Amino acid sequence: MSCFRISVYLFLAAAIFCFSESHAQSCRVLHYTETSGFDHQTRSVSFAMFQQMGVQFGFIVDNDSTGQSFNSVSNLQQYNAVIFSNTSGDSILDAVQKSNFEQYINSGGTFIGIHAASDTYRHSTANGTNTGGWDWYAEMLGASVQQNPNHVSGTPVYRIDALVSHPLLAGIPNPWYKAEEYYYWENGYFNSANDVLQKVEQTVGPNNLVNSYDSARAVTWYKILPGGGKSFYTSLGHAVSNYTSDTSFYRLLSNAVLWACDSASGIGNFAGSETISIYPNPVADKLYVIGYKLYDIATVEIYNLIGNLIFSQKPTASGQKLLTLNISDLASGIYFLRINDGKNLRQIKFVKE
Repeated sequence: MSCFRISVYLFLAAAIFCFSESHAQSCRVLHYTETSGFDHQTRSVSFAMFQQMGVQFGFIVDNDSTGQSFNSVSNLQQYNAVIFSNTSGDSILDAVQKSNFEQYINSGGTFIGIHAASDTYRHSTANGTNTGGWDWYAEMLGASVQQNPNHVSGTPVYRIDALVSHPLLAGIPNPWYKAEEYYYWENGYFNSANDVLQKVEQTVGPNNLVNSYDSARAVTWYKILPGGGKSFYTSLGHAVSNYTSDTSFYRLLSNAVLWACDSASGIGNFAGSETISIYPNPVADKLYVIGYKLYDIATVEIYNLIGNLIFSQKPTASGQKLLTLNISDLASGIYFLRINDGKNLRQIKFVKE
């Protein structure tokens, strides 16, 4: 091998190392698990799951079970996302901490809620107890679970169907047959403006009948909030096994964190008001490129480590916001996605599994 070729490889290796080091320090999430209602006892396994994701995808996870991280807006603003993992009840944050969190979200922060996060600060229009303490929270999340009954009996297996194609669902089976404590929304609070990603099939209630309160069966959704903030919620995540052995649940939540981390995670955030992202990363078969002005892009190209062009595609529809790249034939390794809008060239590293 020539000295020039060796130098090229050494340069690329050094660049990748530096990219990985900066990438690992660029995205930070807060894992929050405080409860004043029912305690699912999942905080330790949930934290371990997100720590594992952090190692895999290169982000930092801080843990909070007391709410102290909410004591100042400046502290919250260091986080790309705040995860409410099986929080519950209506007395976990004080008035100042609530105000700080509202400012964080309203200034562009991201919320990720898991399962009993919708049984936290239930909306004043929802039935049952512990309602009306902080309607902003339920409206930001998008729902409050109803009471009496809250959910199905036990954790039966039902079919979950994807309603749309979205990078947040990348790698998730469709249909997905999952054992879960499925929630009911009819007599709680549910915002019809939620962008629902998944819903469960019709379930049987605790009285062994199909009931009207099972008519709204959304299990996963997201929202783009005023001020540029984002909200993601899934009612899945009741049992400990979700966090220790359910690979699809792991993938769903890792997709949510990468969605929250945006450019800081190396997924790609472009100059101006429009954001273009890729999901998932690492990727097995299909790489999704998503953006509000994706149709303005001239080309999307993939290069290998030594700079050879091996793939090229461009959006075709005038209003296209999602581009799917089939890269199943690529060998495992590190690649660079280059996006050219005719004026600027951006490059994003990704890993093919």
